Amino acid sequence: ILIRDRTETEELRRELADARECLDDFRNGVSRMIKDLDQSERELDEAYGKLQETQAQLIQSVKLNALGELAAGVAHEVGQPLTVIKGLAQNLLRRLPTGGDDREKLELIVEASKKIEAIVSHLRVFTRSSGPEQVPLDVNSVVRDAFLMLGELMHKHGIEVKLDLNPVPAVMGSPTRLEQVIINLATNARDAMPEGGVLTITTKHRSEGGRGLVSIEVRDTGRGIPADDLKRIFDPFFTTKPAGKGTGLGLSISSRIIEEHRGTIRVESREGLGATFRITLPAAE
Repeated sequence: ILIRDRTETEELRRELADARECLDDFRNGVSRMIKDLDQSERELDEAYGKLQETQAQLIQSVKLNALGELAAGVAHEVGQPLTVIKGLAQNLLRRLPTGGDDREKLELIVEASKKIEAIVSHLRVFTRSSGPEQVPLDVNSVVRDAFLMLGELMHKHGIEVKLDLNPVPAVMGSPTRLEQVIINLATNARDAMPEGGVLTITTKHRSEGGRGLVSIEVRDTGRGIPADDLKRIFDPFFTTKPAGKGTGLGLSISSRIIEEHRGTIRVESREGLGATFRITLPAAE
């Protein structure tokens, strides 16, 4: 009887041990499940936050697209009265004798009209949808055209613009799309210099591996880019600007445009010491 009782006791202990092990496994499983649920909830909250941010950025992009269409319409409407102003001023100039204050004032009106006409004409071209066709072009002309619209904007922000444009061979590309890249880089530089500074655009011709290359360097004296942000600077929707101040698409779009032109775009920067964006394009054969 004692042996049987001892055997039954051992079996009961084993059963209790097995039950305790099962209970521990169940408790650990529930604990892991709770942790997984917490992690999933955090990831869901993070994804929802990113979705809201992306939605706001897409709305901003739609607004910018609408603004481009509006600018094209305004350019068309401004062009007609501008032609009348310039024509009347030129007609009056032909009637006035040489010299005199009135003639000098009319000459100023004609020159100002021509400058506005050039900007309006270029704005029409820039806002027009461009196809995938690429033609031989002079990057120096692209830079000059970009600063037809950007020059006064930079001046208002206390930014000195230096154009160091050297003789370079033609490249194959889309003038309006390359100009969009220059405008994107220049406006980013403006935002990096809220208290003013110097923006330098340099073009150069060099050879590498037996082929000609054209480089466009955009350098600012702004606050620079933090090292952690440099790795993501060309990612879509990544921006260091406050909400409503940028979509995070400018550099991403610029990067894609340069890739379309079989070129590269690189950035060098140290926080507090400005930034330099360097575009390299193959010279046209």
